[in-house]
Amino acid sequence: MYSINPEDHLKTIKEDKSINRIEREHEMKIQDEKLNNELEEKRWRSCCFQLEPESSVFFGKLSVSLAVVALCGYQLITLKDCNYQSLYSSLLSSVITFWLSKK
Repeated sequence: MYSINPEDHLKTIKEDKSINRIEREHEMKIQDEKLNNELEEKRWRSCCFQLEPESSVFFGKLSVSLAVVALCGYQLITLKDCNYQSLYSSLLSSVITFWLSKK
């Protein structure tokens, strides 16, 4: 059995810790690059801008919903015949239910 003096033992422990830290940092950088690559693949690109698909779908749904709400509101206010009132009120309530049922 051989003996290591305390300074050498402390030096090897510090080297082991620094190697483990460097390996962990390297693994974290690799994981970050993989995540960035996955996010880049999902983006829609044009010559002038980049879009996230989820945001464009959300704003598309929002604009259609606002147009339906505006149409229903206008028709309910200016409607002369009450026979068609149920059509616009049910359409309006279905749009409201669509947005309230979202998580």
